[in-house]
Amino acid sequence: MAARNSKDGSFASDMCALLTSREGADVTLVVGASQLPAHSLVLAARSPVFAAMLRNDTKEAGSRQIEITDVREDVLWQLLCFVYTDTVPKLGRMAAELLGAADKYDLPLLKKRCEEQLAQGLSVDNAAATSLLAVLHSCPELRSATVDFIVRHPEVMTSDGWIKVLRNNAEAAAQICSLVAAATPKNRTSSVEQTEDLSEWLAVAARTGDVGELRRLLAAGAPVDARDGAGCTALHLAAMDANPETVKCLLSAGADINAKDSSLQTPLHAAAYRGNLKAMWVLLTSSAQVDVRDRWGKTPLHWAAATKRVEAVRALLLAGASKKVKDNEDITPADTATSSTRELFRMY
Repeated sequence: MAARNSKDGSFASDMCALLTSREGADVTLVVGASQLPAHSLVLAARSPVFAAMLRNDTKEAGSRQIEITDVREDVLWQLLCFVYTDTVPKLGRMAAELLGAADKYDLPLLKKRCEEQLAQGLSVDNAAATSLLAVLHSCPELRSATVDFIVRHPEVMTSDGWIKVLRNNAEAAAQICSLVAAATPKNRTSSVEQTEDLSEWLAVAARTGDVGELRRLLAAGAPVDARDGAGCTALHLAAMDANPETVKCLLSAGADINAKDSSLQTPLHAAAYRGNLKAMWVLLTSSAQVDVRDRWGKTPLHWAAATKRVEAVRALLLAGASKKVKDNEDITPADTATSSTRELFRMY
């Protein structure tokens, strides 16, 4: 038994010695190619989930092996440290992953410590991912902390982390948006005070290129793809403006890059018609459909050529736009070329 005697003789250090010595271990946690010996009595006493696995009539009870498929080995080791000693040496680095594991194995104290650690470390870069964890693992205190943080830092809603949340879990993203909107003070901006129609104010902010106002309205719950009387979304309106940051802001918030207005024109049509080169490059590098046709059968290249937007024509041709697409009158973009753009159609 000497292997289990710690230097300071405390219960926690004795239990840590028991875990690391593997003395008397009667069950194995299998993580990929690795095996972590443990003591079934300790696991069952601490976790109702492990207790259920180790009942007499289960596969794990018979094989004395528990396969762990969704927790990394180093994270599982930290979880075992907590199970044995109530301490987590690397909590600061692994709180996010440990939160999910603590929830799965019904370890409420560990879960609470993870929540506290994550709440203390909130930033613009990680708030979106942390809010998702709070929703998925039913952490009301952490959820409240992340919502409050997002209300105070609306730029979270245009961060890369928020884009990932939108793409990977739209349902949770909608719940988070609803919570943020409910928590946003009514006097946060004059726009929100003066009207309940957030969509109308979002359109105004997009048209004027007010990125800060866009972020605040999106954080307050303004629908990013709401339409005006002509069927234009905020992204259509932003594409007409010279400020590319407005376009980037809306795309980061999940705006439909290929949304069509009542004339079946996309934001790229709008940017090409206006010759808004900066907005065009943002759209083109964000996978906008380059040869999409409107109600007249015209592509963005048709409109750029017809309005003599030389650099817009060049940009579309460089992006692979077809010179041969015919509109409803059998006219191609090349057919509309003028002296200023004709050479470009020959070059590309």
